[in-house]
Amino acid sequence: MDREKNAALVEGRSPIKAAALAVLLEGPTYGYEVAKRINRRMGASWHVQAKHIYPVLKQLETEGLVRSQSEPIDDPPYSRRFFYPTERAAHARREWLTTPPAATVMRADIHARLAFSGEEDIPELLRALSEWRIDLLEEIEENVETETPRVSWLGTIMSLYRSAVDKRLNAELEWVGEACRALEEGLPEQPR
Repeated sequence: MDREKNAALVEGRSPIKAAALAVLLEGPTYGYEVAKRINRRMGASWHVQAKHIYPVLKQLETEGLVRSQSEPIDDPPYSRRFFYPTERAAHARREWLTTPPAATVMRADIHARLAFSGEEDIPELLRALSEWRIDLLEEIEENVETETPRVSWLGTIMSLYRSAVDKRLNAELEWVGEACRALEEGLPEQPR
C-alpha cells in the first residue's frame, strides 16, 4: 500500500482517526476511554464526545487497523467492547506522521457565511462573529488552565502543542476583530 493511501486510511476527514489509533497503540481500551485520552491530550482545541468516537473506531476496524471484542467487566452492563490495534496500525500511524498535513481553513463555516452573503446579512454575520469571539476567548482560557509542566517528553509535547493552539486562537481572535470592524464599516446608515 502506498504512503498517501495508507496515511489517508488513518486521517480521513480529520486527525481524530489518527489520534484514536495512537491512543489504542498505547494500549487497548474501550471507546469512552479513547475519547477521554484524546481530550486530555488535546486540551481546548478538541472535545471528542464518547458517542462520536464509536463511528471513528468502527471506521478503523473496517479499514483493518483495529479489531474489537466484547469482554466481561464487573459492573453493569457486565461487558464492554475493547479495541485492539492490528499489525497494520503502527505502520499506518507512522505513515500518517510522515505525510505532510493537509492545509486546513480556520473556522470554515464562518468563512463560508462571509463568502455567500450580501450586505443585508451584515447584522447576522456580526452576531456570528461575536459568538465566535466568545468561543475563542473561552478556548484561550481553557488552554491556559490545562497547561502541562515540561517534566517529561509528553509534558513537553503537550506544552508545545498548547503553545501552538494559543497562538492560533489569538490570531483567529485578531482576525475576528478585523472582520467585525470591516463589516461595521459596511453597515448601511440607520435612519434617525
